[in-house]
Amino acid sequence: MKRTAPICALIGATVLLAASARFTLGPLVIARLLVLGGALGLLAFHDIREHRIPNRIVLPAAAICAALSFAEGIRPSAGLYASAALVALLLTVSLAAPMMLGMGDVKLALLILCAMGALAALALLAALELYALVAITLLISHGRSALGTHLPLAPIIAAACLITVLL
Repeated sequence: MKRTAPICALIGATVLLAASARFTLGPLVIARLLVLGGALGLLAFHDIREHRIPNRIVLPAAAICAALSFAEGIRPSAGLYASAALVALLLTVSLAAPMMLGMGDVKLALLILCAMGALAALALLAALELYALVAITLLISHGRSALGTHLPLAPIIAAACLITVLL
């Protein structure tokens, strides 16, 4: 069990970096992708296992990605503003209905913003679409009994980030 978490982090970092291999990326972007991939691998593991997003993983990863973004020089764009607005919207939803969206999920969205910048809005919207697809599939296959099912958001966000990088 203790070996599983580092393996998940390594797989997450490797997959996200491999997905971005077709692009010419600077060392700071590569570092952000490695941090994001490793964190997403760990967070997906913890969310599936424990149904929570540990602060000890998400907050340092977000801080490192933010520092790397600042070191690279943040370029304001419509995509970056849309991403920040989406994170603010998720925060509002979490504060208004904590049973619907946990604060850990909001911090995870903040990590995506810090790591992916202007692409974060696309990744988060893709995550919401994937989440809806999984929920609808569960409803169709299991009926009303699926309504109480807890769906971990971290693996879905990880998949959405991968899809966003691939596209």
